[in-house]
Amino acid sequence: MPNDAPVNSYEFRFFGGEQNSYFFTTRQEIIYQIKFVPSAYLFVDYIDGHVNAFEMVIAVADNPTGGRIAYDPLTEDTIRAIFTDFFCSLDHVIVYICDSSDGREQARFRKFTSWYYKDMDAMPADLFKMDAYLPDGDRTTILSGILSTRHPYFSQFVELFKNLSEADKY
Repeated sequence: MPNDAPVNSYEFRFFGGEQNSYFFTTRQEIIYQIKFVPSAYLFVDYIDGHVNAFEMVIAVADNPTGGRIAYDPLTEDTIRAIFTDFFCSLDHVIVYICDSSDGREQARFRKFTSWYYKDMDAMPADLFKMDAYLPDGDRTTILSGILSTRHPYFSQFVELFKNLSEADKY
């Protein structure tokens, strides 16, 4: 765990690999895997040049209780600490796509957004979050993009997300 990680989070470890994986275990012995999967391909048709884009995936790697996971504030603080640890490069773009396989994408979006805005003082000051709602058959795919305002393609990303959101209105 990095030396500058908050004391109000679980210990986490970076295991790296192709998916830039982090792991942590809660008091309830639930193991989470947070991945930052390279996803530059998402922007090939929209941005000239290579983009260091990563899809952030929050997954339960093991739930020994087998049931619903109870709220644990240290879990969200740990995910925020991992996000901050990974997002040390100004040229990274993080995309969070809310899983819609079980119809709970709205709840995931609200949770992710609340985690992001919870303690803005702990986040890098120049981060910008934008959201888009994409029609996907009988469902809507919700995604968030997070990047530095100093990113070399910042204005293109803002325009892209604006266009994605406006496409949903037609």
